[in-house]
Amino acid sequence: MFKVMKMSKYNYTTYDHEGNLILYNFLTGLQSLTKVMKPDIDKFAQLFLTDAEIHSTSCEEYTEVISCMLKSGILVASDTDENVLYDSTHYNEAFDSRLTLTILPTGKCNFSCPYCYEAPQSFCREAMALDAQNAILKFVQKKIPSHRALHVAWFGGEPLLEPEIIKYLSNKFIQICNARLLTYSAEITTNGFFLDAEMFDMLYKLKVYNYMITIDGFKEQHDKLRFTNSGIGSYDVILGNLLWIRDNKQYKFAHIVVRINVSRNVLDMLDDFVCFILSSFSDDPRFEIKFVSVINFSDSKSLDSDIFVGVNELFLYLQKNEMYMNKLFSDELRISQIVPEKKCAAALKNSYVITPDLNIHKCYVHFDQDTNKIGQISFKGDLLLDEALHRRWFLKNKFINRMPETCNNCFYLPCCYHSSPGCPVRYNETMSDDSCTIIDEKRMEHLNDTVLYAALKYMCITLVL
Repeated sequence: MFKVMKMSKYNYTTYDHEGNLILYNFLTGLQSLTKVMKPDIDKFAQLFLTDAEIHSTSCEEYTEVISCMLKSGILVASDTDENVLYDSTHYNEAFDSRLTLTILPTGKCNFSCPYCYEAPQSFCREAMALDAQNAILKFVQKKIPSHRALHVAWFGGEPLLEPEIIKYLSNKFIQICNARLLTYSAEITTNGFFLDAEMFDMLYKLKVYNYMITIDGFKEQHDKLRFTNSGIGSYDVILGNLLWIRDNKQYKFAHIVVRINVSRNVLDMLDDFVCFILSSFSDDPRFEIKFVSVINFSDSKSLDSDIFVGVNELFLYLQKNEMYMNKLFSDELRISQIVPEKKCAAALKNSYVITPDLNIHKCYVHFDQDTNKIGQISFKGDLLLDEALHRRWFLKNKFINRMPETCNNCFYLPCCYHSSPGCPVRYNETMSDDSCTIIDEKRMEHLNDTVLYAALKYMCITLVL
């Protein structure tokens, strides 16, 4: 126990429907959920909420209570600089020692989706040559001794246009990790067109357990937006592949995220589609359903603006759908407002996007951003980086972030979207007063309800005074 302590500035207090006091710390998250029963609130307030400094001598008989509060982050030593504490959580995650590689075996795609964000962007479209594949293997062999694990994300283009490249590299990666007793994991983002039984079985044996596959509503809507280069609709093939996975339970480690791209036409029939998706996949825990707005990533003037749907518009629509809220709206989404944002791969120091010509990027979305290309891999397997550019992606820089000084003392800072270092591309965004969560009455009401929901759903420490 420290001699002098203080309540964390990231604490939030509210009352449940029975009048009990609920405490929550926005830095330490769900582990901080704490309840003080109604009869003990006055005593608790006298001990911990009255003075800025809490002296151990004044509450010696409550050592167990203090121990719980220190462990959860509700209470901290009086000399703790909580700004440093907040920054340290960022750096611990950003400097994680897992090596993460997003590899594009090809930049080509067999689809011609009109809203594709990659279409106007410039990066290598050809398949990765064998000497480039071997260069990546040399690079991994050189780098892996200083890492605890290797994670590979297969991306494109459409990565399954080049299954032999995936097979060759995956087998080598697994061998490299096995030789050092390191963990290997893999995922793939694919349009699902080639993901038939044979392909899925091959990938599964190569430890590709996580999949992101997209459907754009029913056949009529999907085939208008996700068609092959020859103009053939893809709905029947993709859905058939997904249903085959569903019906083959032996692939028990598979996790398939079915991403529903919601355009204007899909929105008009969304209730029916939610019902269809539920009946097709909700009984299989391996499947996760995500609804995502179709937005204009490319800012192309040639696209029909009527296909786009606002993010808030979609969320409000889904909130009105009882089946979605009861079956598909996960706890992860329900509490997303009160837990720190998970970093995207671009915000991690040891994460790289590798194009077929061995150029290194940090982000697989903004290929044309000037600061995205940070170097390349040589054919000898050496990583040649512009470290000044690289640091801008994983170092949280408040001068770049332009966060108002008043935010530093806000309890909601660790979870605030506008101050979060989760997405480095947002570093250059400027926060405006009208975007502040805690000055918006409706947002605060929702935040309060979310804390109370979490207190009911998750383990809540009850302090006994």
